[in-house]
Amino acid sequence: MPIIWISDTAPAGLTTDAGYFEHHRQASMRFRVGMPARALTALGVESAFIGLDTPAVLEHLAPDRVDAVVFSKLSTPRGPTFDAFATAYLGTADHARKRGIGVIVDLVDNVFATDRSEFFVALLARADAVTAATDPLAGVCRQHARAPVHVVADPVEGARRTPEFAPSRFEPGHPAARPLRLLWFGGQYRNFLDLAALFPALSGLAVDQPTDLTVVMSRDERITRALESIGARAPDGFAARFVEWSLEAVSDELERCDLVLLPADLQDGMRAVASPNRLARALWAGRAVIAHPLPSYLEFRDAALLDADPIDAIREALAHPEEVVARIELGQQIIAAHYSREAIGRRWHQVLDALHSR
Repeated sequence: MPIIWISDTAPAGLTTDAGYFEHHRQASMRFRVGMPARALTALGVESAFIGLDTPAVLEHLAPDRVDAVVFSKLSTPRGPTFDAFATAYLGTADHARKRGIGVIVDLVDNVFATDRSEFFVALLARADAVTAATDPLAGVCRQHARAPVHVVADPVEGARRTPEFAPSRFEPGHPAARPLRLLWFGGQYRNFLDLAALFPALSGLAVDQPTDLTVVMSRDERITRALESIGARAPDGFAARFVEWSLEAVSDELERCDLVLLPADLQDGMRAVASPNRLARALWAGRAVIAHPLPSYLEFRDAALLDADPIDAIREALAHPEEVVARIELGQQIIAAHYSREAIGRRWHQVLDALHSR
């Protein structure tokens, strides 16, 4: 029997097509719904997807028709619409439990540090199992959940590519053949601010090492203004450009770049539980990664260059390109073992097995 994935971003009605979620603009829908469902299908577990049209949801929640229901990320901001969705989520969870259907709550953010925490505490009280994207987030969930909490990472996205790191390095008296190509990609303006904080340091790097920075993100006038400001104030060796986000754009820019830059505010509690999906995506694409050492990144400490000073890390990478390639190769081994679609499918399957044996 199938499992049903419930989401506030799903189209109305019931569907068995995971493709809508696999190509969704919202990362959590790809990583936490579409890709896991596809991986479970390969293991013989069918999936269905439904939005929060409550009558339709309840109609399909019968013990002879479904084994478990997974409540995926509720991303609607706080307000009347959120309140309606929250009521539907809680009512659906109660309905499932009364009929002996397993309830799984999947979390990707520290929702307990937001103005929606009361709802999520109530939802976890109804859960038979909780899945969390990272170990740090699982620790937070265990403070609020009575049910077992399982760590199920985000699967890696994109194609595996041959590791490569051969930038054109500037030498005094010998201009670089081309600038160093840096890439940042992401989905939230808050994360872009972590990159923007590095603009002065990147400008300083460009005095000696010509540098091009590409930013891939959904269109946002604030980002446009920030990049225009760089163009007006930065030294001649530093240029920045914007590319509107799409799955294809991320893939193309990963192919084009020399390395991926993923700075983060280490004092931000929300970032402390963040998934390493962007870091894994870049390594899987064969590219070097420089990042601040977030807790979930530490597994990749020997694969990525994790440093509190990303500029120092860039200089280190340029000085030892062979070591960087070896790091990427190690990262791909870690990803194949723990973050591939097959590995994540098996992990979700283990959660379901534990649910059925309770």
